[in-house]
Amino acid sequence: MLATRGGLTVLAAQVTVVALFAVIGAAYLIIASAQTSAPAPPVPDHKITTIPATLDRACRRGRATLYDECSDQLAVFETGTKRAAAEGKVPLVSYGAEWCIWCHVFANYIHGGTTRFEYTYGSPEAPEARQTSTIYERAKQDVSAEAAALSAYVGSSFVVVHIDVQYAPNGHAVMEKTGAAPFWEGGIPFIFTVDREGRYAAHLDHDAVEVRRDTYDWYRGFDRRRLVAELQRMHDAASR
Repeated sequence: MLATRGGLTVLAAQVTVVALFAVIGAAYLIIASAQTSAPAPPVPDHKITTIPATLDRACRRGRATLYDECSDQLAVFETGTKRAAAEGKVPLVSYGAEWCIWCHVFANYIHGGTTRFEYTYGSPEAPEARQTSTIYERAKQDVSAEAAALSAYVGSSFVVVHIDVQYAPNGHAVMEKTGAAPFWEGGIPFIFTVDREGRYAAHLDHDAVEVRRDTYDWYRGFDRRRLVAELQRMHDAASR
């Protein structure tokens, strides 16, 4: 049974992480917008390749923004692995659904989002229902350099492949084909890397990287430095 990661809440090469943030930080000294103002412009996403690259507006009322809810997901996965091989990158698979808020949170973070986020999402119990919320990061310091570093790393290292769990055919078949199914505990997004043969390599430890507030001023996000380190670990596992 599908579930949101209500509990969703690293060791990598520390020198690499520090160097990455130092280089990117020098190039992106941006003053953060006030937390209650309009959304801060996202930092450049360094041309992150995302599969599917476009979505059919005729598919299920055209509401999807991340996942192709109609096409064969084995074909989507094959397109993603071929594109990753062509670009010399690792496939980073996000197995999820349009109603899943954490799926959208992850996408926004890797594309450089900061400060103020607006999400349209639902629940596994009522996947067709939608609500929209605006949430605020309320960081204690400027996070634009960290956001730029995260986006730069993802763009230079991965091809992001969105695989739909809810409606499209053969979503779970991708999990079986890659060997990822035994590692999936039922929550989404399940984010994992595959090696050159398209086999499961590693998955994201959400508890190690997530940031959340469960007060009236609730929030869902990630510690960007830890997320980069975790993604580096996953990349290394897929590159052996």
